[in-house]
Amino acid sequence: MKPMKPPVFYLLLIGIIVGGAVSCGKKVPTPLVRKRCVECHQKEAEQFKKADVVHGPVDGDECESCHRPHGVIGGVYLKVSENKLCYTCHKDLETVVNRKHVHGPAKDEKCISCHDPHSSMNKNLLKAKGNDLCFMCHDKAPYCRATEHAPLSDKGCLVCHDPHGSDYEKLLFDYRADACRKCHDLEKSGFVKGHSGYKPGGGSCVECHTPHSSSNTKLLREFIHGPLDKNQCSLCHHPPESAQALKVKQEGSELCYGCHGDSEMAFEKPHIHSPVQEGDCLACHSPHATDHTCQTLMSDGKLCYTCHKEAESLLDKSNVHKPIKEGRCTACHDPHASQNDLELKDTGKGLCFRCHKKDDFVRSNIHEPVMKGDCVVCHNPHASNNKFELRLAEIDQCYTCHEKEKMLFDRVNVHTPIRIGRCVVCHNPHSTSYGKLLIQRKTKLCFSCHEGMLDDMEGGTIHESFVKGRCFTCHDEHASDNDFQLIEAGADNCYPCHGSIQGLSEKSKYNHDPLKEGKCTACHNPHGSKIKGQLNRPLGSLCLSCHADLASHFEKDEFQHMPAKEGMCLKCHLPHYADTQGLLAGAGASLCSGCHDLEDGDMADAHHGIAIGEADCTGCHEAHTAENEGLIHKVMHPPFKEENCKACH
Repeated sequence: MKPMKPPVFYLLLIGIIVGGAVSCGKKVPTPLVRKRCVECHQKEAEQFKKADVVHGPVDGDECESCHRPHGVIGGVYLKVSENKLCYTCHKDLETVVNRKHVHGPAKDEKCISCHDPHSSMNKNLLKAKGNDLCFMCHDKAPYCRATEHAPLSDKGCLVCHDPHGSDYEKLLFDYRADACRKCHDLEKSGFVKGHSGYKPGGGSCVECHTPHSSSNTKLLREFIHGPLDKNQCSLCHHPPESAQALKVKQEGSELCYGCHGDSEMAFEKPHIHSPVQEGDCLACHSPHATDHTCQTLMSDGKLCYTCHKEAESLLDKSNVHKPIKEGRCTACHDPHASQNDLELKDTGKGLCFRCHKKDDFVRSNIHEPVMKGDCVVCHNPHASNNKFELRLAEIDQCYTCHEKEKMLFDRVNVHTPIRIGRCVVCHNPHSTSYGKLLIQRKTKLCFSCHEGMLDDMEGGTIHESFVKGRCFTCHDEHASDNDFQLIEAGADNCYPCHGSIQGLSEKSKYNHDPLKEGKCTACHNPHGSKIKGQLNRPLGSLCLSCHADLASHFEKDEFQHMPAKEGMCLKCHLPHYADTQGLLAGAGASLCSGCHDLEDGDMADAHHGIAIGEADCTGCHEAHTAENEGLIHKVMHPPFKEENCKACH
């Protein structure tokens, strides 16, 4: 007998079988294996590594130092936004933005404005070499004049400037004079001699010299004060051997008037600029040298803004007066003194005519503000958010004086130029040769917008007022409570000229419905038409457009009255009024006798010898159409039908 296998053996066997069965029913996940970036971006990686300087992460194929395979920043898949990314490694530069003066790209945290994030042929991964990098943003011209500062031409901008940020203005590594001392020994005899025997003090060297390049020798600025140019410093300063050598001989404007005596007299005017009045010439002028005309410290506009700070915000407005935009405040203002308020160079329009062509303002009809020379009633002389530097939006500007018209314009139908606030579509705001300041003669003005209307009616009947351009006979040029800006509603607009029709219609027993309702335009085109009588359409179809009951008979009845068939309704009817029902031009047979000779033998034979006399023809005949020949009524009296008239007559 074989020995029994231990129970543990069977338990293990069952476990293996069950485990295998379970594993057969499940998918075993494949381990995640990620490709390296360079496997796809091999071309880029090879290109980056060909450069002289390769960014550390790129050199080590550590793309994920900056990028993610999916990322939060679209396109480049950066780990974090650009402005934070560089500081994750370059922590020493993170505090740069806290300095007093920060380079624009650093302030905006746009490191890649100057640095290539992958590789470069230049030191520090710079996008260009030396000064060429700076000239990518800065205008090159001021740095390339005849005399160049040695550091600029030899070693470049970074000798003096910190490329990221500094506690000194202009991104200098040190205070201006101290920055110069790093290269220049101010105590040297040759240096003192070059300054007319004076030892340069603690002042800023850039008061006389430009730090980059100049058209003058010794890097002197473009415009040099006469005494300095002639090495006559002692005209203003005490002699160099004096204990107070660098101090000026006199204070304030008295020193300046020693040479500029003629100016002292010229400045004695009612309105004097504050610095002149206070004797502070140096508030505006450099005593040594400057890059600006008239020895000013800065360009015209910038100089003025140092005191008139509120004026600088004018440049933010959408429409800026040209002199302001170009920084030429002195185009209008005298910088020293004037006979006029605000130190203006002239009064009223005389000032404006210095630039603006006078001919546009002196035509026969002149707008009152222009006549008074008060241009600033409408225009802001500096800037505005409105076109033409208007003080208010165009139409609101007009309403400041024309308040009465504003109330009149508050009507149902407003002329489009008024509605869109463009008074200048019709009016010249300055002067014109036509009445009411219109931009052209009334007779032509309307056609400048409503063009082609006259051409459409060539060869037709044109309303006299229309052809002569007297549109305002019928229309209000601005606004009206009536359609089409008519002065009066309906026929009341026509009666001032067509008074005879109004008078006779009131005396007549019957009026045509359109006339009664004052709807002259139901039949007539008020401007003109190629159809006689200024009719909207040929007479026959015009009448049938309202008299639809007759129109249906013309379609089905075989026999038609000749005038009706040919659309000559006015052969029998009057168009406006009549004393006869149906607006007939006559009563009974007398109306028909206009076409039919009632005494003719054939007429007597047709009526079996019975005299028609004053009979009403419509007793037997239809006036327009009929199913029976001779326009005989559809229903006939038996004797009449049998042509037995004598049975009754």
